[in-house]
Amino acid sequence: MQDAMDAAEASSNNVTVPVDQTVAATTPAAAEPLVGDEEIEADDNDDGAVSIRVLPKVPKALAVNRLATSLVSQFGHSDGAARAIARAVTQPQDMRKRAQWPVEERVPGGTVLTISSWLWAPAVSTFPGNMREAVRRKYAFALVEGRGSVDHTPLPPVHSVSGGSAELTLDARNREAVVASLNNSATFLKDNNNYDESVKAHGVLRELLVVPVKFEHQDGSRPQWILAAADGSSRASAAHRVLGVKPANVVYGYNDDDHEFRTLLGRVAGAAAMPLEALSERQRQELRALVIPAKIVVGYRPDPGSRKTLAEAMRFIVGITHVDPPKRWDTASRLDAQAEAVLEDLLHRGRITEEDAGYYAGLLSPKEAERYGYSRYADARAGAIVWALLTRKNRPVCSAAIRRVTARARVHVRDIVPVAAELSLRGWPGRADPSATRVDGVRSALQRMLLSSDIVRCEWRLTGRNSDALLAAALNEVKAGEVGGPAAVELGILGGWHLVVSGFMQRELRESPSIAALNKVFDTLVRTQHGLRLLADAMARGRRGERPRPINEDGVPVDLRHYAESVGLNPERPYFANHGEDDWLRRTFMVESQPETEEALDEEQTDPPETQLEKAKGAVVNAVDRLEDAIQAVTLIGGYTRKRLIDELGWRPQEAEELARRLGDAATTLNRYAWLFQEMREDGEAAD
Repeated sequence: MQDAMDAAEASSNNVTVPVDQTVAATTPAAAEPLVGDEEIEADDNDDGAVSIRVLPKVPKALAVNRLATSLVSQFGHSDGAARAIARAVTQPQDMRKRAQWPVEERVPGGTVLTISSWLWAPAVSTFPGNMREAVRRKYAFALVEGRGSVDHTPLPPVHSVSGGSAELTLDARNREAVVASLNNSATFLKDNNNYDESVKAHGVLRELLVVPVKFEHQDGSRPQWILAAADGSSRASAAHRVLGVKPANVVYGYNDDDHEFRTLLGRVAGAAAMPLEALSERQRQELRALVIPAKIVVGYRPDPGSRKTLAEAMRFIVGITHVDPPKRWDTASRLDAQAEAVLEDLLHRGRITEEDAGYYAGLLSPKEAERYGYSRYADARAGAIVWALLTRKNRPVCSAAIRRVTARARVHVRDIVPVAAELSLRGWPGRADPSATRVDGVRSALQRMLLSSDIVRCEWRLTGRNSDALLAAALNEVKAGEVGGPAAVELGILGGWHLVVSGFMQRELRESPSIAALNKVFDTLVRTQHGLRLLADAMARGRRGERPRPINEDGVPVDLRHYAESVGLNPERPYFANHGEDDWLRRTFMVESQPETEEALDEEQTDPPETQLEKAKGAVVNAVDRLEDAIQAVTLIGGYTRKRLIDELGWRPQEAEELARRLGDAATTLNRYAWLFQEMREDGEAAD
C-alpha cells in the first residue's frame, strides 16, 4: 500500500522536465574599463559550458503534508518545524525514503542527524545569527541617545528549548525586528561576500547546512517556522537576489500565503518547459537559482548524561568551518562566534543570569540596562564583562566554550581576553564604523591592554564608585606600597577604555618612542600617581562624552604642540596628527621593552618529543600571527589617489606569486596534519 501511494505521488507530482542543453553565459555591455582594469571574460568552451539542471515540478499539497506527518512521527518535530522542512523540499516522496537512513554526524556531547536533498531557494532563509556580518552589527548598548533609534539589529542568539530538541528557537521583539535584521544581513552579504554572478551562471553548487528555526515574537504575534542556512547564508542570499525575493517574503510572506509561494515556484519552474532558445537570460538565471542543494538537520541526540543542545552543536559545526579555513571569517566574526558560545555556557552553568547575558551581549540599550540595575556607561559594562570572563572560577567554562567552536586542544587566558574585548566593543558605536583600519586598531589596543598582569590576576571587581572616589582609593594604595591594587585596576579598566576607544592610547608602532607592549604601558599607568590621575580624568571626561586629554602630574592640561616642539617632532606631520597623544603617553610613561633572557641548554634534561612538538607548533602559530600583522601593515599605508597605496601600485607578480605558492604549500601541509589528527581520533574511537 505504501509503495503504491509513493508511486502515485511520484507519477502525479514529480515529473521532471529535462533541460540538459547547454547555454553560454552572457555578459551585459559595460562602460569601457580603465587600461589594465578590464575584466577577462571566461571562455565557456575552455571552462565548461553552463547548463540548467533537471527541475522537478512543484509538488502537490498532498505530498508536502505526507512528508510533514512522517517527520513528526519519525523525528519528533513540531508541526511547524515539520512543515518548514516539507514545503522547502523539491521532491517530498524522495525525502521520505531518505529519511529512513539519516546521516549521523558526531559533535561534542551528541549526534546530529541530517538528510541531503534539493530545496526551493525561496523557502530557505539566511541565518538570523550569521556571524559573518557581526563586524557591522549595531548593538543596542552602543546607540547614542538622540541620534537615531534602534533599527532592530541584531537579534538575540538562537537557542534550544531542550537538549533533544530538533529545532532552534529565536525570541524576537516583533516581526519588524526580524525583517530589519535580515535586511541588514542581506545588505552586508551582498557587499562583502557576493555570489550573485556565480549563482546566475551556475546556480548554488555546494550544499547548505539548514536547520528549522522557530521565531517567537514578544508582541504576541503568532510563531513562525522557517528553514535557515546555518552555513551558506551568502549563497542563499545570492539566490534570493537573482529571484527577486526579499527576506520578508521568505520568512513571513510565503509562510502566510502558500498560494503566493507556489505561484512563484510555478512561474519560474514552468519556464523549463519552454524551448531553450525562447528563454531570456533572466529566465535562465532564475532557473539556475531556484533550487539549492542542502544538508537538512532533522534531529539531534545528546549523549547519555550530556546537557549539550542542538544550538551548541550547530555552533560547533559552523565554527570549525568558518572560524578556521576554508574561508575564514574576519576577526570580529570569529571572536563573536566564540563570545556567543561563552555567554551560552556561562548561562547554562548558572554563572550568569539571562539578564547578565543580554547585558554582556550588548542587546540592552543604556536605558534598559539601568532598568535592570546595570550601569549605563560603556566603560562599566566593559569592566563587568572582563571580570565575568576572567575570574578564575569562570575560566574553565570559557575555555570549554571556546574549544567547542574552534576545536582547539588548549585555551589559555590570552585566548579568553580577545573574546572579552570583543564583547566589550559591542558597547562602542565605532565598532560598526566602515573604516576597518580604525576598528582593527582599537580592537588590537584593547586586547593588548587587557593582557595586563594586574587585570588578569582578577583580584578586583567593579564597585560602582565615580572617578574621584576611585582615584582617592587608588592613590592610597600606591602610597601604601600596594602594586596594582583593586581600586587602581578598576580605575585602569574604566579610564583605559576611554583612552583606547578614542585612539588616545594605541597599539605599539615602529615609530613609537617606546615599542613596549601596551599592557606594560598600562601597568605603569595603574602603578603611578600621574598615571592614575590621567585615567581618572579620562574616565570623567569620557562619561561626559568628551575626549581624553594629556595632563601633567598636577592635573593641568598639556599643550601637545608645545610638547611636540620640545621633543623635536613636527606637529604638522601626519604621524603626529594621528599618533601625537599616544606619542606623549609613551614618552611620559616610558617603558623599555625587555628582551627575553636566553636560558642555557641543559644537555641532561631535554624536553620529551611531545613537548618539543607543542613548542614547535606554537612557533608556527606565532609566525602566522606575525604574517597577518605584516599583511595588515601593507594595507595601512595611504596612497596618493586611493585610500591605500598598495591598491595603486600592487605587487610584482613574480614576488607575490612565489609567496602565494609557498603559503599554499604550507597550507597543504597543515591540512594534511589536521587530516592525520582526525584519522587517529577515528581509529582510536573504533578501537574502543
